[in-house]
Amino acid sequence: MKTYLLSILKRLVMSKRKLLKNIASGIINSFISRNNDVYGYWGIGKLYSLMVLSKSMEVEINLIDKIIKPKNKELKLLVNIYSKYLFSQIKKQGIKEEYLSKATIEIKGYPNKPILALGRLAPHRIRCKIIIENDLGKKYSLERNVWCREHNPKLESKSTRNYEN
Repeated sequence: MKTYLLSILKRLVMSKRKLLKNIASGIINSFISRNNDVYGYWGIGKLYSLMVLSKSMEVEINLIDKIIKPKNKELKLLVNIYSKYLFSQIKKQGIKEEYLSKATIEIKGYPNKPILALGRLAPHRIRCKIIIENDLGKKYSLERNVWCREHNPKLESKSTRNYEN
């Protein structure tokens, strides 16, 4: 009987860890959406601008330690929002924080030359990949591609969303 109860308990604990994949899916889908904005402008466009400015077509966001590489003060808002979202989902799902050992978003840009005939359409592909690893070494990884253009406030509409400091 004791062995049976322990096996049930172990399965329940393991099933909680599996919820990390659902959380990863929610984060990555929100991350590429138009609702991901930084002070009113689309976060993906701002990230692409960071890539161009830093001359590195890769950005890494550590959601646990709230670090973005290369560093960028303005995009710290985006990092904080998604870190807060991660931990709120963990709490909501009843997952212990110690089950989480790694949570990163890797963004890689693939620039293309804009085609004049396409006008204001987004010519650059961005691959966004989230990796969440639990304390047992199991990784949950999802990636999505999105098309964007470099941030340009003259060509973009700004949202009226309010931001906490």
